[in-house]
Amino acid sequence: MLEIIGLVIRYGVLAVRLLANMFGGHLGLAIIMAFIPAAAGSLLWLGVTPATVVGATAISMLELFVAFLQAYVFSFLAALFIGMAVHQH
Repeated sequence: MLEIIGLVIRYGVLAVRLLANMFGGHLGLAIIMAFIPAAAGSLLWLGVTPATVVGATAISMLELFVAFLQAYVFSFLAALFIGMAVHQH
């Protein structure tokens, strides 16, 4: 019973880690994109908009890389944990 609880906790921690990384990236993008409407009433809008779009694109690429890396780590560790659980000693 204790072993099953340990496995559930391991997978839960891996899933929460993956979710937190994806949420953090999306939250960062939302904050950066919020600069555009914040500067909409002034002349700064002409400079803020291109910089924000370039920055958001760069962070999107970084977020895509992190998502692939996290998915790889999740798959690798899940396979490792499953292999340890079914291995006969």
